[in-house]
Amino acid sequence: MKLQTGISYNMDMLCFLNIMTGDEFYVTRHKEAFERWYPQLSNTIKTKINEFTAKRGNSMLSPTITLFTSSLNDFNNRNLVDMLGCFQEIENSMNMTPYIFGKEEFEAYFSFFTSTVIPVISELEKKGFYDFWVKNRLPAIREKCTEIDRRLGDYEIDEIMSRFGDIDNSDCTIFLCSFADPLGIKLCGNNLITDASYSLDIILSNATHELFHPPYKIKRVRDYVQKLFDMPWVKDAFDNQDPNSGYNTMEGFIEENIVEALGIYVAIKLGAGIQPYEYFKNHDGGSHVISPHFYHYLCENQKECSKPFEDYFISFVESF
Repeated sequence: MKLQTGISYNMDMLCFLNIMTGDEFYVTRHKEAFERWYPQLSNTIKTKINEFTAKRGNSMLSPTITLFTSSLNDFNNRNLVDMLGCFQEIENSMNMTPYIFGKEEFEAYFSFFTSTVIPVISELEKKGFYDFWVKNRLPAIREKCTEIDRRLGDYEIDEIMSRFGDIDNSDCTIFLCSFADPLGIKLCGNNLITDASYSLDIILSNATHELFHPPYKIKRVRDYVQKLFDMPWVKDAFDNQDPNSGYNTMEGFIEENIVEALGIYVAIKLGAGIQPYEYFKNHDGGSHVISPHFYHYLCENQKECSKPFEDYFISFVESF
């Protein structure tokens, strides 16, 4: 598997949607861009954004929208507004991925695309957002891509990652975006988004993290996922997490805890200078309370290549 960087206006624009919610979680990190572009949105669009985020319970828009968009062929070179209007193509493409969305969820997002996302992008582009991005964002992204590509060639991640499951060994593209912070985002296939401002260690940990999604076949381990979730200290962490962490379901929350530990474990094995327990304590407000336990289990119980990851995960749960 070759790790390489990529540049994507489409993905960066979709990341920018988070900032246009006006949530301080994003605004504090992108204050200058927010102050320039948010006032240019119509009041009607601002209201629609607020209604949708209030209904969802958080302002994290970009992960699902970028996932949907990245399922389409040649998503990086097509017109973004046109793609977001290809509802049937998106649904058909997503149904060919490991990600499961119900009909109602698709319809809710497609309605949001029509009522809000497409108008937001259209308004911003009419006011010169693309030219702004090319002039003010693209040069720094290109420079960072050159730097990171030079260093990514030193990493061979196939062997260590394949120990944990059937990892797709096709080349991995890490799209460096300027509006992704504070998120790393998994896309369809061996693609992901990270922020161009991050260090190599963080970019590497984002890559190893996102490539593990999903880490197991949920049908095989659902009872054990539920067993973990039923532990009072896990339920408490789920109930008290920051809404902007974005883990609205029990299954999504447990998966993120497991992938968090896997990504950090592999990144450290590759030489990243990360203090794992300090990272778990601080990341996402320390809500990933299972991650340090699973990281410890990974260190103390080397997984056999031949053992299905589902069996390894079940053994971890049974160790409590």
